[in-house]
Amino acid sequence: MYIEEAICNFEKNLYNSHRFATKIVKKSTSTYIHPNIKDLIKTRNKTKKDWQNLRNPSIKTELHRIEKLIKKLENVSRQKDKTDELKTLNPENDTLWTKAKIMRRKAQKIPALKGKFKLALSDPDKAETIALSLEKKLFLNNLSHSETEEEVNESANNFSPQLTIMIKMTTLIVFNLLLLIIKKLNIKKACGRDGITNKMIKNINCTIVFALTEIINNIFNFNYFPNAWKTAVVVPILKPGKDPTIPDNYRPISLLSILSKITENFILDKLNEHRIGNKILCLEQFGFRKSLTTNHQLLRVVEYITKGFDRGECTAAVFLDIQKAFDRVWKQGLIHKLIMYKTRPI
Repeated sequence: MYIEEAICNFEKNLYNSHRFATKIVKKSTSTYIHPNIKDLIKTRNKTKKDWQNLRNPSIKTELHRIEKLIKKLENVSRQKDKTDELKTLNPENDTLWTKAKIMRRKAQKIPALKGKFKLALSDPDKAETIALSLEKKLFLNNLSHSETEEEVNESANNFSPQLTIMIKMTTLIVFNLLLLIIKKLNIKKACGRDGITNKMIKNINCTIVFALTEIINNIFNFNYFPNAWKTAVVVPILKPGKDPTIPDNYRPISLLSILSKITENFILDKLNEHRIGNKILCLEQFGFRKSLTTNHQLLRVVEYITKGFDRGECTAAVFLDIQKAFDRVWKQGLIHKLIMYKTRPI
């Protein structure tokens, strides 16, 4: 596939540019040693040599005394360095808050997990146990009905080409618009499986940006989203206050490719244009609509209840929380429902 080859070449060129532009800095293993300690170390080494040659008990006693003194001076020097570092911290330039954040951060290691048949102790076993747990939670419910499935598949297949033609006719990604999105990228965000970071994208030259623009335009023209950008690195995060030994208590965080997220911005813009132009969402829905939040919906409910009180009426409310609604929804059925709502008589 042309797009897959173009992405492979693009990533290769980006890696080469990053390698040639990055200066390799060798980490220094040497640490600062106070002059007094240096002299004691020299004396200790000489005393140790004398002890090995003469085996005199008094020399061994002196060796132990010098080693204890070196350890004491090292602790004092280390404590002084820490004190000087804390004195330089300033809340005005965020150095104090950054240091406090680092000190509070604790590396959480996943403990042994309770698998279906055994305890998962090694990292591969833990990963497999969490993967099986996610697969079980994200599996679609078996509610088969042949007539309904046939009707849904037919309407979904008829809907997709219409949406594709609409997007092709109105889509042409402009170089300047892509530059604007790249400029807004947050360099602190984690990268995906390809290892391309936001900082690398923000520092690419115009030639590579032109190549990315062409790839995104071809994605729209051929109606094909590359497989490499669909693969994510899943990081399990323990839910607050939950038992860490149960795999179901971990929330999966998917790290997608940065290039995939940039392309999804353009896809989302085109879908929103289509949604707004055709008035697909009902007025009572506040999700997926610009400038509308949960607070607006709460305000609408409060006004509705208040009007009921003024008329002497009672208001009943039903609240639903559907587990794994986004992950387990029947997507073809959702499209079918959307079409039925759009085509129903008003």
